Amino acid sequence: MKRTLSVALLATLLVLSGCEKSHDHSDDEHKVPGTFILRLVGSRGDTVTARWRDADGPGGSPPTVDTLGLRSNSTYSCSLEILATDGDSLTNTIRSQGTEHQFFYSLDGSAANTVSIAITDRDSRGMPLGLQTQWSIAPVQAPTPGHVRIQLYHYEPNTKDGQTRSPETDADISLPLVIEP
Repeated sequence: MKRTLSVALLATLLVLSGCEKSHDHSDDEHKVPGTFILRLVGSRGDTVTARWRDADGPGGSPPTVDTLGLRSNSTYSCSLEILATDGDSLTNTIRSQGTEHQFFYSLDGSAANTVSIAITDRDSRGMPLGLQTQWSIAPVQAPTPGHVRIQLYHYEPNTKDGQTRSPETDADISLPLVIEP
């Protein structure tokens, strides 16, 4: 009897220790970002929209990418919307899980010396998020090309410090851009 009880107790402990704790995350956490839409409203009243779209996800056909055309000597307020490959919006999920996400923006080419991007939105802990940004464009005399790279990093809870990039990347895209005089 004692041996049967010990075996039953051991079996129960093994089953319980093998169970993963359930997390209260939506299905959106596991969806693949497939479309990024940048909407920029300029200080001169102009609006620019550019898309990066990979309809079949990583490893399939190459993405369709718009060139982002901006005016020199301008300021733009930018909002970023993200859709999953199935068309569902991921923007609100990323916003609500903001303490576990952060976008980083970087520029290359001649535009790197012409454009500065500042994150204007914050997560619930006051850390930068990156769905809302302010783009400042310096004056140029000739069309100035480059690329903007947008990376979405995922953090373990309470590890995001607002400056350090996480080892886990949820998305990494690049759009060509041209600054017009």
